[in-house]
Amino acid sequence: MSGFDVCLIRPHSVCRLALLFLALSVTLNPRANADDQPTESTESRDFTVERPSEKLSVRVVSPKPDKLAKSSLLLLNFSTDRTTSLTAEIYAQPAKAFLANGHRVASFDLPAHGERVDVRGSGIDGMCAQFIAGDDPFARFAADGSAVIDALIQSGDAVADRIVVCGVSRAGYCGLRLAAADKRVCGVAALAPVTDWRQLREFAAVKERDDVAKLALDHFADALAGRPVYMAIGNRDERVGTDCCTRFALKLFESEERMKQPESKIRFLVVDDSKGHALDLKWRDVGSEFLLKLAK
Repeated sequence: MSGFDVCLIRPHSVCRLALLFLALSVTLNPRANADDQPTESTESRDFTVERPSEKLSVRVVSPKPDKLAKSSLLLLNFSTDRTTSLTAEIYAQPAKAFLANGHRVASFDLPAHGERVDVRGSGIDGMCAQFIAGDDPFARFAADGSAVIDALIQSGDAVADRIVVCGVSRAGYCGLRLAAADKRVCGVAALAPVTDWRQLREFAAVKERDDVAKLALDHFADALAGRPVYMAIGNRDERVGTDCCTRFALKLFESEERMKQPESKIRFLVVDDSKGHALDLKWRDVGSEFLLKLAK
C-alpha cells in the first residue's frame, strides 16, 4: 500500500471530527513531463521589488515563447531561498513540472534565508528571532508576495486569478499565509507544511506566548475557504506535527461548511511515509498535478 488519502468529512453536528482513511493508488505522474529542462527551452531574469526596508530580489523563469501555454499559469514556488526553490533536485520539482507544461515560475528568498539573513540569524531560528523582536517575518512574507505579484502582473508575466503557490515545510506555511492575504492566488499546494509554530523546537522558548499561538494557520482558515488547497504530510511527521496539520485541515473544512461552499476544494493526504518529515517525491508530484489542473 503506497499511502492513504485522508478524506475529511464535512463537520456536521453529529461528528465534527470524522476522518475516513481510504487506500490510495496514485496514477498521476507529472514527473513524466518534468524531466530536467534543457537550458535552451527556458529563459530567466532577475529583478528587484522595492520594499519598506530592502530591495527584494525576484527570479522568474519562463518557457521560450513558442513553448508557452495558452492562458498560462504562474507558479510561485518556495522552499528556502529562490535558487534552491527553482533549481534544487527535490524542491524545484514543482517548478520543473510547470515549465515542462508551458507555465512560468518565480520565487524569492524567505525572510532569514538566502540574501535576507541578518544579525538575528538564519533559517527558522532567524525567523523566530525576528518575530520576537517585533518584526513579523510571516506577515512580511505575505506583503512581499503581494508586491511581487503586482510586479509580475505589471510586467505581463502573470495574470490575476491564474497565480498558484507551492511551498515546502516552513515555506508551506508562508505560501498559505500569502494565499490567505491575497485573493489573486487561485490555488495552493503545501507539502509537509508547518501549520503551528508552537510545534517546532525553534519556538520552544516562546510557545506559551499568545502572539505565537495566533500564528497557527487555524486562524486563517476562513480566508482560504473556497479555493483549491492541497496538503500532504507523513503519518508520523514529528517535526511539524501530523496532528497540527490535521487540525488545520479540519478547520478548513469547517470554514467551507460554514460558508456553504457547494463542494470541497481541499485535498488533504496523510500518507504512509516512514521518512518522517521528508515527504516522498511522489506526494510532491501529486501536489504539482493538483495545481496544474487549474490551468484547464
